[in-house]
Amino acid sequence: MACAKYESTFFMLIEFSRTLNFSRGGRSLGVVPVSLTLTFFLGATGKVQAEEMKMPMPSDAHRARSAHVHHHMAGNAASERSSEKRGKGSNVKDAARQKAPISGGVEAEDVVVTASADPGERRMEDVMMTTSRFGDVVTGKQAKEQQFTTLNDYSYKVPGFRPNITTPHYSRMSIRGLGQPMSGAAGIGYQSETAFVVDNVAWIQPDYQWGDWSNISSFEIGYGPAGTAGGHNSEVGAISIMTALPSFKRKTDYEQTVGNYGHTIEKLDTTGSIIPGHLAYRISGYYDNADGWVHDLLNGKRYQNINRGGVRAQLLGVGEHYTDRFIFSYNEANEYTQYGASAGTGGASAPIGDSVLVYGNGKYAGSYAATLWSRLQKPVLTYNPYRPALANPGKERSNVFTLSNELNYHLGRNTLTSITAVGHFAGVNSGTTDNQNVWIGTGGEMDDYGVQGSQELRLSSPQEDRIAWTVGLYGVDNSAWNRMHHTSFGSDAAAWYSRPAAVTGLTQWEKNYNTNLQFAIFAQTTIHIDNKLSLTLGVRNSYDIQKFNNKFEVGYVPGTPYSYEQQRQALMAAGGGGDARTGVQRNDHDGVTAIINPKYQINDNTQIYLLIGHGDKTVSANGNANPINVYNSTTKQYSFYAWSPYFSKPTTSWDYEVGAKTMNFNGQLTSNINLYWNDLYNYQTNQVYNYHLSNGDLANVSYMGNAPHARLYGVELSESLNPDFIPGLEIHGSGAWQQVKYVKYASAPPPTSDAYSGGPATVDESGRSLPGIPSFTFNIGADYHHPVGAIFRNLSRSSGGWHSWLQRSFTAFGYVNEAWWSRNRLTDPLAARQFYQSAYSIVNAGIGLRTDDQNFSITLWAKNLLDARPWTGYSPGSSSSPESVDLTQQGPRYFGGTLHAAF
Repeated sequence: MACAKYESTFFMLIEFSRTLNFSRGGRSLGVVPVSLTLTFFLGATGKVQAEEMKMPMPSDAHRARSAHVHHHMAGNAASERSSEKRGKGSNVKDAARQKAPISGGVEAEDVVVTASADPGERRMEDVMMTTSRFGDVVTGKQAKEQQFTTLNDYSYKVPGFRPNITTPHYSRMSIRGLGQPMSGAAGIGYQSETAFVVDNVAWIQPDYQWGDWSNISSFEIGYGPAGTAGGHNSEVGAISIMTALPSFKRKTDYEQTVGNYGHTIEKLDTTGSIIPGHLAYRISGYYDNADGWVHDLLNGKRYQNINRGGVRAQLLGVGEHYTDRFIFSYNEANEYTQYGASAGTGGASAPIGDSVLVYGNGKYAGSYAATLWSRLQKPVLTYNPYRPALANPGKERSNVFTLSNELNYHLGRNTLTSITAVGHFAGVNSGTTDNQNVWIGTGGEMDDYGVQGSQELRLSSPQEDRIAWTVGLYGVDNSAWNRMHHTSFGSDAAAWYSRPAAVTGLTQWEKNYNTNLQFAIFAQTTIHIDNKLSLTLGVRNSYDIQKFNNKFEVGYVPGTPYSYEQQRQALMAAGGGGDARTGVQRNDHDGVTAIINPKYQINDNTQIYLLIGHGDKTVSANGNANPINVYNSTTKQYSFYAWSPYFSKPTTSWDYEVGAKTMNFNGQLTSNINLYWNDLYNYQTNQVYNYHLSNGDLANVSYMGNAPHARLYGVELSESLNPDFIPGLEIHGSGAWQQVKYVKYASAPPPTSDAYSGGPATVDESGRSLPGIPSFTFNIGADYHHPVGAIFRNLSRSSGGWHSWLQRSFTAFGYVNEAWWSRNRLTDPLAARQFYQSAYSIVNAGIGLRTDDQNFSITLWAKNLLDARPWTGYSPGSSSSPESVDLTQQGPRYFGGTLHAAF
C-alpha cells in the first residue's frame, strides 16, 4: 500500500494536582493534597519513509534493548539471567528467541514467531534452567486454559505460596509461611516480608492484589531477598505478574463462562496497531458474577458471593531508540465477603459449637449459649458455619485505580529505564456481622483509602556482557487511611453490656493515617568469570520514614437521655478506645539488602548455585495502636492507662540457599531442587494484651511486636516432564517441606487459655512452631493435547455458510491438577486445647476442543472437584463468643463451561 512520508513525535504530559477529601455520610474522613506529574513518550520519533507500508525490522541490538520491557521484574528473583545455553535443544530455542516479537509481545508481520517465543513460556524456561536461584512460573497459556481467575488459583500450582485472599484490605500473601501479619495487628502500617509486583511495579498495600487476574503473560514466584536489581525490597521473596503486551497484529478475543452458583464470567480483549510499527494498543475487560455459597437462615441472603469487574488499557510505543509502555487499570467489587469477618484477619469466622475454652487452671470459661440467653433471652439459632443467621449484614465495596509507565531508552550500548506509577484505592465496608439474629454491633467494619506513587530510574548494561551491571534509584510514597467502625451499637448492645447508654447508632470511630516513604539506591552486577562460572553481587540501601496518627473518636448520638460521657463509657465497656489521640508519630530507619549468588554450569545440562542474602525489613507502624483502658470497680468507670507500642523493631534476615537445576533424557525432564535456611532476628509478630471487661467478657489489645529470633528452613522441588514417547503430554510437579519456628521467644504473649486471674503475663515459645503452616505441600498436574483433524468435515455439506469453518482441523486437550496440604495446627502452640486442620486436596480438571489456530475453543471444567472446605483459623470461644473457625476462601466445588473465540 503506498503511503506518504510521515514524521511525528508523541508526548503525553499528565499533571495530577488536587485535594482529595474523603467523606461518607456527610462526615469528612480527611483531606489530603496530592500532586503528581507524569510524562509519557508515545508513538514514533523519526521517519517512516517507504513506498509500500511494511513493518520495520529492528536490529538485534534493538531487540535486546526492548526486551527489558518484558523481562525486567522488581526484585532479584526475576531479574538474574544468564546467556549460557540450557543443554540439548537450546540452540533451536535460542534461534527462535532471536526471532521473537519486539519487547516480548509486539508482533511484526514478517517476524517468524514460534511456540517457544511465547513470553510466558520463555520466562518458565529461564526460571527452570537459567536463573541462579529457585522459583516457579505459571504461564499465561496455562492460566487461560485452566480457568485461573484470582490469586488463589495460582497457589494450586506453586507450593509454599498462600495468597490469603479474603477481603480487599486483608489479602496479604505469604511465601514459605511468612508475609501475612498474624491477626492483622499492624493494619495499614504493616510491611510485608513479600513483594507483590505487577508489570515491574511493586504495589505495597494488599488492596492492589484484589480482583481477577486475566490475560496475563506469566505469574512468577521467586524466593530470597529481593531489591538489589530494582523495585521494592523484600526479605523472603517476591510474586511478579506480567500482563500481555499490546501487539501490532490486530486481534480480538471474547470469552464466556457459565457455571453453577449462577457463575458468569465475560472477558473481552482487543489489540492492534494505531501507527503501524510504532504505536499499538490493548484493551482488556472482565465481569465476574456468582451467587454466594453461604446461605442465611433468616433473610435468604447469600454470602461469599462474587460481583466484580475491571478494565485494563495499554499503549506501547516503539521507536528507533526506545520502547514505552503505558498502562491504566481499574477494578471494582461489591460483594458480601464479610460474613463473620474478624477485625483482625478479615477471614470469614463462623460458629461450629458452644464455647469450649478451658483456662490453664482447669476452670471452664463459660457457655456462650447460656450467656446469650441470660443477657438477651435469645437462643442459639445455628452452629452451622454455612447457615448463619446474621442480624445486619453488609457488603464490601472496593475501587482500585492504577497508572504506570515504563520507558526504556537506548544510550549507546546501555539502557536507561524509567518506571513511574501511581495508584489509588477506596473500600467501604458497611453493616455488622452479629450472628444468631442478635444485633450487638461489634463486627469487622472498616473503610480504607490509599494513594501510592513510585518512581524508579535504572541504568543497565547488556546482560550478555562479561560484566553485566545495573544501578539505580527508587522512591515510593505509600499513604493509607482507615476509618474503622468496629464498634457500632445495634438494638441488643445495651442489654448485652448492661449499659443503657449503649444506644443504637453509637459508634467508636478509629481514624488512622499511615505513610511510608522510602528512598533507595541499588546496584547489582553479574560477572561471567568463564563459560561455566558466574557470580552475581548486589547491594541496596533503603531509607524509610514511617509516620502515623491515630484518633479514637466517639460517634455521639444526640437526642437520648445519656450524656457524652455516659456514651463514651459504654463504648469502653465494649472494648472501644473512647476518646484518645496519639498525635503524629515518626520512625526513621536505614537498612541494607545484599546478596552473594555464585552459579556454576557443571555441563550443558546441570548447574548448581549458592545464595547468601541479607535482608532488611523496616519497622511496622501499629497504625491501629489501641489505648488500654483500666476499669475502676469502685467508681465503675474506665480511664485511659497507656497506648500499645507505636512501632515494632526492624527485622534482619540472613538467608542461605543452595540448589541444582538439571535437564535429562535429551531435554524431556527438567528438575530443580533447593534447600534453604533463613534466620530472622527481631521477627515481627503479633503481640496481644489480654484483659477482661467489667461484665466478664474477654477482650484484648493487639499490636505488632517482635520475637528475638525465628527460623524457617526446608526443601523445595520443581519438576517438568515432556516425554517423547507420549507426544502432547506435559507433566509438572512441585513440592515443599517447610518448618517455621521460634528459636528464641521467652516473652511471648500468653494464649487465650492463660487469660485467667493470676495467669502468666508471658510464656516461653522458644523452639515452638508457628500455627497455620503445613509442613508438606505438593502439586502434580498433567496437560495433554492431541490433534484430531477436521472431525466436522462430513457436516459441511448441509451447513451452508459454515462450510469453510467446519473444514478446520481441531485439537482435543485436557488437564488435571491436584494440590495437597498436610495436617497443620491452627492454635497457639501452648494453648490448652489444640485444634488441627486435617490434610486435604484441591483437584481441578477440564477437557476441551480447540481449532489448531487456537482462535476457537470450548472447555468443560471443574474446580475443587472434591469439594474440600478446609478451615484456616480456629477459636475455642469464650463465655461471650462461640467456638468458631475461619472458612476457606477458595470456595466450594465449581463446574461449568467456557467458550472462547478470536477474530
